[in-house]
Amino acid sequence: QLEIDEIDQQIYRARKAWRERAVVYCMLERIQKEYEKNRQPETLLEASGYLRKLTDGRYTRVWTPLAMDVLFVETADGESLPVEVLSTGTREQLFVSLRMAMVAMYGRRGIQLPMILDDVLVNFDADRTRTAVQVLQDFSKQGHQLLFFTCHKHVWRMFQEIKADARDLPDRFEHCLLYTSP
Repeated sequence: QLEIDEIDQQIYRARKAWRERAVVYCMLERIQKEYEKNRQPETLLEASGYLRKLTDGRYTRVWTPLAMDVLFVETADGESLPVEVLSTGTREQLFVSLRMAMVAMYGRRGIQLPMILDDVLVNFDADRTRTAVQVLQDFSKQGHQLLFFTCHKHVWRMFQEIKADARDLPDRFEHCLLYTSP
């Protein structure tokens, strides 16, 4: 009976310790989720806005788990996806979003960086391309210098349709086009 009482006491202490650890774990998990949802670095918050625009709201947030060097993208349904499962076009939308966010962040700190893009829309379908052209135009209207190179006439025409300063470069760069902003 003495041994059984001792084992019962050990079980009681183990349960109590488990409950305490479970409560602490739940609290830490809530804090971590709060951080990951609402306390992301400035660049990722801004990139999320650009990605939302570029994807017409299909992807709403770019985030990274606490203490990890990986990026996730959250869908409109709240599902978090690692970058490697995204389509090529969506990954490129993400990378353009991140670049725009970096340029904008430096701009707010007084460092004006040009953004140079070379055929970054090549894996976009027509709708994605049209949306990206408009987002890039809006970005340049905020005072960011944007140099966009492409050898695709249809992309150049899309920039022309929105009255962007699109120019043909010399013949040696057959059909390469340039879009600049102030």
